Amino acid sequence: MLSPEYYEGCADDILRLYEQLEDDIISDVIRRIMKSGKVTATARHQIEQLQEAGLLYDDILNTIARNTDATSQHVRALFEDAGVETVRIDNRIYRENGLTPVDIRQSPAMWQTLEAGYRKTLGNMKNLTLTTANTSQTAYINACNQAYMQITSGAFSYQQAIKQAVSRAARDGAFIQYPSGHRDRLDVAVRRAVLTGVGQTCREIGLMNAEECGCDLMEITAHSGARPSHANWQGKIVSLSGKKGYLSKSDIGYGTGDGFGGWNCRHDWFPFFEGYSKPNYSKKQLEQLDERNIEYNGKLYNQYEISQIQRKMERDIRSAKREKIAFQTAVDECDEPETRQEMQSSLFDIKRKIVEKQKKMRDFISQTGQKRDYFREQNYPK
Repeated sequence: MLSPEYYEGCADDILRLYEQLEDDIISDVIRRIMKSGKVTATARHQIEQLQEAGLLYDDILNTIARNTDATSQHVRALFEDAGVETVRIDNRIYRENGLTPVDIRQSPAMWQTLEAGYRKTLGNMKNLTLTTANTSQTAYINACNQAYMQITSGAFSYQQAIKQAVSRAARDGAFIQYPSGHRDRLDVAVRRAVLTGVGQTCREIGLMNAEECGCDLMEITAHSGARPSHANWQGKIVSLSGKKGYLSKSDIGYGTGDGFGGWNCRHDWFPFFEGYSKPNYSKKQLEQLDERNIEYNGKLYNQYEISQIQRKMERDIRSAKREKIAFQTAVDECDEPETRQEMQSSLFDIKRKIVEKQKKMRDFISQTGQKRDYFREQNYPK
């Protein structure tokens, strides 16, 4: 069993690498835009733009290769640590009930499950990051197209058009594009892949351990801020065999994307022995997890609602910091004085916005008593 707190922070080191990757990608996009110069002919613009996009695509692939090589080491270490921790905690409960469980390092089946989960997750992460090469190339072409149309229409000056192109590239430069059309920022997609992969693998190992020890009942962990659908079954007892009087695996959506152990799920389970184990949560305690008892700006929210407000503020701060990186790159790469001055002015504005957003976050933390998660607000430029 792993605690919700373990899941919350276990991917932080990996995300730092991917956030650096995202910053590198955005900076590459901005450098290409700043090198484009004034465009005077449609055909020449399109040819040069596509040539530059081809170079950009190769550069991004090289950047991804450098980062994912480093990331694979972190992912393997995370899986091994999580797997060992899961079995260590569960085995303590089995020993207290007179059983002799097997250590994960002495179980080829458990270790193979751990290895398979690691390879699957690493493969998913690599597939996700490779799509950023395509989406970043598209972002570059779209930004150039927009700037070209604004300049040739006479509606915007060259400096204004480049400024908007830089801002757009910062917003669109490192997204994951799913086949469904849904888009996520790179860090969001990677976090989901890591948490889901680690969680599913460790829950499967926990299930294997329970079956080897002849344990049929598992208690699900509970935490405040759970999704409403998960709040229905958190803290309750599941029968692996489907025994009446308990929840079944299908009741909690085991094996589905939006159920127990699915996307971004921080719930886990651990052995429960009827007549010996005591439930960790009473009905009243579980109900209190979802009470609207947190005040913010004169309104009451429950933990889940307040966590969503905080996540939105964190995304806004990260987004502003990406724009800061983009405009700083534009200033560094620009040789034309008037354009450089425009980029410098935009850099000043975005720094001011970051200060304002951080002030709003401090007020939120002061009012609600939540813990500020600086990692979720951060980008890690070189």
